[in-house]
Amino acid sequence: MTTQHHDDHQPETAQPSIEKVPPGTLLKQKRQELGLTQRQIADRLRLRVSLIERIEENSFEDGLVATFTRGYLRSYAKAVGMSEAEVLCAFDECYGQAPVATQPDMKSFSKKTNRQLHDSRIMLITWVIFAVIISMSSLWWWQNSQKNNVIPESTPPNMSTLSESSNLDEVSIANQEFASVPPLNDLQDNLPPSEEAIAEPQVSEVSDAAAEVDASAVLPNTISTDPVVSVTVPQAAPAVVAVPSQVASTSPAQPSALLVLNFSADCWIQVKDATGKTLSNGVKKAGQSLNLTGQRPYNVVLGAPEGVSITLASEPVDLSGYTSGKVARLTLP
Repeated sequence: MTTQHHDDHQPETAQPSIEKVPPGTLLKQKRQELGLTQRQIADRLRLRVSLIERIEENSFEDGLVATFTRGYLRSYAKAVGMSEAEVLCAFDECYGQAPVATQPDMKSFSKKTNRQLHDSRIMLITWVIFAVIISMSSLWWWQNSQKNNVIPESTPPNMSTLSESSNLDEVSIANQEFASVPPLNDLQDNLPPSEEAIAEPQVSEVSDAAAEVDASAVLPNTISTDPVVSVTVPQAAPAVVAVPSQVASTSPAQPSALLVLNFSADCWIQVKDATGKTLSNGVKKAGQSLNLTGQRPYNVVLGAPEGVSITLASEPVDLSGYTSGKVARLTLP
């Protein structure tokens, strides 16, 4: 009974542990079942035969990256028709390593500081570039505004302004001459009897001056409608009436000195004779004709020579040599 009791209480035998099959052995067994050689597998995978031998011998290099090893196993499994998951699971069970706990990054704060410093430098450079662009744009705008302010000062004067100013100057000069000439009656009363012969030339000179002023005042009147010119007409009338003999004695202009200007377009002109006297000055309209007389040679300035035809002593003057649109200056002998 003692023996039987001893037999009843014998300890149970330990269950056999499951043997782990390496992945190389699984692949080798499958290759042999298919009747393939290592050379054929190597040709299919385009690998060296030595590498196939090491895989089947489970001789994996420690220095080889696990990613490459798993890739070789996956390719071998496809070549022999095995499940990739089964082969990789066997590899992890036999040669897998527990993940190493990574130490906390002690330099995170310093990296963040460096990143912020880098970002601040980039922003500073960006702002500097923007400031340079804005300053250059402002400088360019200021230079253009300065040029625009200078250009109007150098533009040629308006033709109508020149004509009005010249007419006003002639009127003021004529008024000053009449104001400086004393009345004819006072001249005759103040002169002694022995100087009557001298007084007559003076009266004739006054009448000549009056006639010249009257002529210069009448000529602009025929061209311009400025009301200021018409004021001088009543002042010139007494001088002409006072000496009718002198006006009658003035000889008519010689045909050889007659200057005729015909205008086919608006044109500013200035005509002076040999004495420097201005015979005409101002803007003439298209279709207008102007007859002038004086002492030759004439000095003529034309603002638009292409719109003027000139005849001197019934002979046309050639203006073809002057450029259209440019001021022409010529002397007519």
